[in-house]
Amino acid sequence: MKISKIEPQKRNKTRSTIYINGKFAFGLSNEIVLKYDLNEGGEIDDDLIQNVLLAQERQRIRERAFRILRYRRRTVQELKTRLLRLGFENNLVDDVLEELVQDKTLDDTIFAEAFAADYTKLKPKGNIFIRRELAKRGISTEIIENLIQGRDERFLVEEFIQKKLARFNLKDPKDKRRLIQRLLTRGFTPRIVYEVVNAYEK
Repeated sequence: MKISKIEPQKRNKTRSTIYINGKFAFGLSNEIVLKYDLNEGGEIDDDLIQNVLLAQERQRIRERAFRILRYRRRTVQELKTRLLRLGFENNLVDDVLEELVQDKTLDDTIFAEAFAADYTKLKPKGNIFIRRELAKRGISTEIIENLIQGRDERFLVEEFIQKKLARFNLKDPKDKRRLIQRLLTRGFTPRIVYEVVNAYEK
């Protein structure tokens, strides 16, 4: 088979239309055309066609991935789920994700650290919350536990109580229960919550 014509597309100058044996075959990005050294009059076989089409699809996936990541950082699992929902093939998605991990575009450790920082400094939450939310996003247990070890959850509970002392009288059983419930719903470890609250009663 012979590439009879490579024609720039009118609506998108970054793409070209490929004709084989005088008939329309497919469209490719100019980047793929250059990468595979496709030229008018050049020979092309089924294997090469398959390779360039797979490369084109991987490029489409990568471009869509970057559009998704433009809005916010995501974990590997989050991005994979989103891409699969868009109808891309699993194996090709995995190939692209591996490339994004290798070039550090995706980094679950950095994601986890940023997530924990937000829920430590901006709106403090406990270790139970951190573990649950990061696990839901596909972060490995190893990364989560390394992160948890660096958090001073007791300090966060004490800081939270200090800010609420004007509203809660810990000598009042109802106020005490309300404060404890508030802390537990924020995902703080029950043992630490009760230890700190009881210490404030003394």
